[in-house]
Amino acid sequence: MTPKLTVRSNRPHESGIALPMVLLFTLVSSVFAASVLYSLSVHGSIVQDDYNYTRALYVAESGLNRTTEAIWVAYLNQNPLPEVRMTWLDDHFEDYDVVDKPFGGMTGPQGDTYTVTAKRIMRTGLDDERYIVLESTGKALGTHMGDDEEMTERTITKVVRFGHDQSSIFDYVYFINNFGWFHGGTNGDIQSNGDVRANGNFSLNSTPLVNGDVYASENPDIGAAGDILGQGTYDTQTLTEYRNSAEDTWRPTWPEFEFGYDGNTEAYTQRDLLEMPYLGDVTRFEALAAQRNSTLVTADVNISQSTDGPLVLIGTQANPIHIDGPVVVRGDVFITGYVEGQGTIYTDRNLHIVGDLKYVNPPEYDHAEGADPAASQAVNQNADFLGIAARGNVITGDYTASDWAWVKNYMKPSFTKPYTDEDGSQHSGDYTAYDGVKTDGSNRRDYESTWSNAEWAALVQIANQIAGRSGSGAHRPRQIDCLAYTNHLYGGTVEKCKFNGAIISRDEAIGFYNWIDMNFDYRAKAEGEFYIDIDLPKAANASPVIWLEGEYSDWVGKIDALDWDLQHSGS
Repeated sequence: MTPKLTVRSNRPHESGIALPMVLLFTLVSSVFAASVLYSLSVHGSIVQDDYNYTRALYVAESGLNRTTEAIWVAYLNQNPLPEVRMTWLDDHFEDYDVVDKPFGGMTGPQGDTYTVTAKRIMRTGLDDERYIVLESTGKALGTHMGDDEEMTERTITKVVRFGHDQSSIFDYVYFINNFGWFHGGTNGDIQSNGDVRANGNFSLNSTPLVNGDVYASENPDIGAAGDILGQGTYDTQTLTEYRNSAEDTWRPTWPEFEFGYDGNTEAYTQRDLLEMPYLGDVTRFEALAAQRNSTLVTADVNISQSTDGPLVLIGTQANPIHIDGPVVVRGDVFITGYVEGQGTIYTDRNLHIVGDLKYVNPPEYDHAEGADPAASQAVNQNADFLGIAARGNVITGDYTASDWAWVKNYMKPSFTKPYTDEDGSQHSGDYTAYDGVKTDGSNRRDYESTWSNAEWAALVQIANQIAGRSGSGAHRPRQIDCLAYTNHLYGGTVEKCKFNGAIISRDEAIGFYNWIDMNFDYRAKAEGEFYIDIDLPKAANASPVIWLEGEYSDWVGKIDALDWDLQHSGS
C-alpha cells in the first residue's frame, strides 16, 4: 500500500489575507469605474455641446434663408420695372426683421429660435441691383454638463444680391419647358445651329443635325428622368464643315467669339431645371415702355408705348414695320412681312405669324478663322432685332387650312399635359379647347385669334401677297426672324423654314414640310448683352454674395468695400 502524501502548511493565518486583497481590488476598480464614467460624462457633454453649437448655426442659416425669401417674394410681386423694384427695396428692406422667432423644432427640441436683422442696403453702381446685409443669430436650447437647459448662440452675416438678369433660357435656340423633341421625317431635315434644352427628357430621331449641345433635365412633375432619347442618333458638323457652309446670320465660331460654335456637341443628362420667367399681366410692362418712350410704326399703325388689340402689323419692303423699344399690345397680334429696328412686342394673348417675317437689316457674322469679333459687333449693334413675348401662344401659318388637321394632335393631351401657371391658374394642356368668342360671336379655340374667319381669311391673303406665294401652302412661313417667348404653346405649320432667333415656350407643336433650320441669334445670349438691349422678360433673382461667421459689427470694414456709394463718395 502506497501511502498518501499530505502537505500541511506551517502558516496557519494565510487564509485571512484574501479579504483585504478583495477590498483593495474593489476600491481600485471603483475608482477606475468612476473615472471612466466621469470621462464618458464629459465626453457626452462635449458631444452635446458640439451638437448644440452646430444646431445653432443651422437655426441661424434657416432663419436667414426664410427672411431672404420673404423679402424676395414681396420684391418679385412689385411692378417688374427694375427701378420700381429697387425703390421698393430701398424703402422696405427692413420690414422683415424678426426677433426670437420660434424655429419649430425641425432639427432640435422646441425652444430653438432665430433673430434676423437687415443691417444695411448698398448700391453697386447698377440701377437695377442692390446688396442687402443681413445678420442672423441662431439660438439652440440644450443642456451643458448636466446643468439646467441653456441657450447656445451662433451668429452669421450674409450679403445678398437682389437684381435683374436676362434669364439663361435665352441662351438656347430651342428651349422647351416640358419634353423636348426633334422628330423629322427623313435624315437631316431638322438642323439647329445652337444649343437646345428641355426641362424634361429630350427625344431625337431621323438623325437631325445639331451644331450645339443637347440638354435634358430631371422633372418629377412631368415624370421626366432627364434622359436624352435617341442619344447618338444625331449628327454634328466639324468646325471646318460649319465654316464652309455657314450663312451670314448663322451663329459665329469659336475661339473667335467666346460663345461661338466650336465644332463639338455634348449631351448633358439629368440637368437641373431652369426657371422660366413668367409673363403675367403685360400692362405691367407699360411702365417700361413709357420709360423708353417706345414706338411701333407701320404704314397703317402708329403706336406710342402701348395699345389695345387685336392689332394687325403688316410690313412691306417699301414700308416695313419699325419698332423702337418695348411695346405692349393688350390683345391678339397678327404680324407679317418686313421689320426693322430693335424692340420687343409684349402681347396679352396670341401672336400670329402668317407668311414670312424678315429683317430688313439682319445681323452678319464673319465665320472665317481668325475673324475679328469687334468688327461683327460694330455691324450688328444696329442690326434689326425683334423680340416677341406672348402671354398666350405663338402660332404660325393659317389655322383654318386643311394642313392643321394633323398639327392639332400635338396641341392636346396626351401629347401635352395639364399644368399650373405661376399665377396659380390651372391649364388643361389642351390648346384646342374653346376659350372665348371671336368678333362675330362664334366660338374661339385657344390657338385661334379673335378675328372672325372671314376677317382672318382676308389677312392671310395679304400675307400671301407680301410673301409672293399662292396655292395651298402659301400661308406657311419660310423665314421667321425673331426671338419668340411664350408662357404656353409655340405651334403651327411652316415649310422649308429658317428660324433666325430662338424658340422658347412651354409646349411646342410645329409641323413642318420638307425641312426646318433653326439658327440661334447670338445677340440674345445673356453673356452677349453688350450687343443690344432687347428688353425680353428678365428673371429677377436673389443670390448670396458673401457669407461670414460673426456679427455684422465684426465685418463692417470688409463689407464697406462692396458699397459703391462709399467708394465713389469723393468722385
